[in-house]
Amino acid sequence: MKKNNFGFTLIELLAVVLMIGILTSVALPQYRRSVQRAEAMEALVNLKTIFDSAKRYRAANSETPRSLKGLDVQFFDADPNSSTPSIGNFKYLFYTDRISACRIDGKGQASFNNTYCLIMSYKRTVGGTNYKDFLECNSTSEKWNYVCESLAQSCPNGATSKNGSSYVISDRICD
Repeated sequence: MKKNNFGFTLIELLAVVLMIGILTSVALPQYRRSVQRAEAMEALVNLKTIFDSAKRYRAANSETPRSLKGLDVQFFDADPNSSTPSIGNFKYLFYTDRISACRIDGKGQASFNNTYCLIMSYKRTVGGTNYKDFLECNSTSEKWNYVCESLAQSCPNGATSKNGSSYVISDRICD
């Protein structure tokens, strides 16, 4: 009686494991970058929503908002009374002349080291030119420059200038 052996040899299994390892080592970093870009786009959309609401608040109250409280937008994962609410992986900071969305580090802090911030200014002067609704991305680390570059490229107005690690995304709100 003849015995049929079906299955894979050890060499064949090792070859498959090796191929999976190589594919994973190539694909995983690209996947992480895609996720980080998606998070940045989400923060940009949230920042635009908050900024538009803050402009309406300024028009009605003759002052800039200091938190989400009083704005006509609501985020379920943010404390409206906090002066620095966190939404997703970003902390939103309210200033008299701008609103910033800074990526939170691994400890839950909006650290300005090794991160990037999206900044939307009510008015901004650059090179003697006055702009309204000025949007830029500032990176404090080479690690995050690619996020600012990709955001600038995704905007119709593009990166109008680059100054070190600061990317001008638009002199108008990027739609």
